[in-house]
Amino acid sequence: MKSGARAVPHLLTQWDRVAPRIRGHARVVVFLDFDGTLVDIAPRPDQVRVKPAARAILQRLARHPRVTLVVISGRRRAELLHYIGIRGIRYFGLYGWERSTTTALPSSVRQALRRARLQFERHLRAYPSIWIEDKRNTFSVHLLDAPAALQHRVRGTLRALLKPFRRTLRIVENLRDAEVLPRSIPGKGIAVRRFLAQPAFRRSCPVYFGDDLSDESGFVAARRGVSVHVGKRRLTRAGYSLRTPAEVATALAKLEAALARA
Repeated sequence: MKSGARAVPHLLTQWDRVAPRIRGHARVVVFLDFDGTLVDIAPRPDQVRVKPAARAILQRLARHPRVTLVVISGRRRAELLHYIGIRGIRYFGLYGWERSTTTALPSSVRQALRRARLQFERHLRAYPSIWIEDKRNTFSVHLLDAPAALQHRVRGTLRALLKPFRRTLRIVENLRDAEVLPRSIPGKGIAVRRFLAQPAFRRSCPVYFGDDLSDESGFVAARRGVSVHVGKRRLTRAGYSLRTPAEVATALAKLEAALARA
């Protein structure tokens, strides 16, 4: 974790101080990570479920005249649409790069991804607890089921294997996986900054919820508003913390109530 990270207070205990900041803006842009933020972490990516309380508040906020909802995730955009599928939400897949069905990579980059993935697969065959998810424009090495010592060793191996591809590809180190993606996919922080730079959102209050290391750049990009780390306590650049996706749903309901009293 880079400098600037710190332990932060729990959002719900500080809500009376946060709510006036939100009410003071004509528009609020809520950025939400998916896994570990909107849904609990599952053994496999296809086993997640948006709980009824979270779905209900998302549906209400998606219709709110002062709120813009953006789900920004390392998952493919099509997956976000499948698991959430609420109209009125903007879905940004692959760390904010995939915003429509028309995004595509140059063939040379796709070839580099394929070569790197095949090389990683050969080296990881000895570790059945580790598996690779091919996302077409990126791939993720899932480490959730591997012991901590093995995770550390495999991460080092992946960094070494990627060196020949470093001009084209890079690794995003997450808590439960390592994502290999093209350098042309810059990450969540830049996606958030570009979104907020649009004329309609320049004076908005950004509220960013995320749980993973890839969300840290999003916390920084949303620093003029409210940034919230979700999950076990750790050093973070967020301003506040929550423990679980259920608490995220509670915080979103409080945000809705704050806007109703504005």
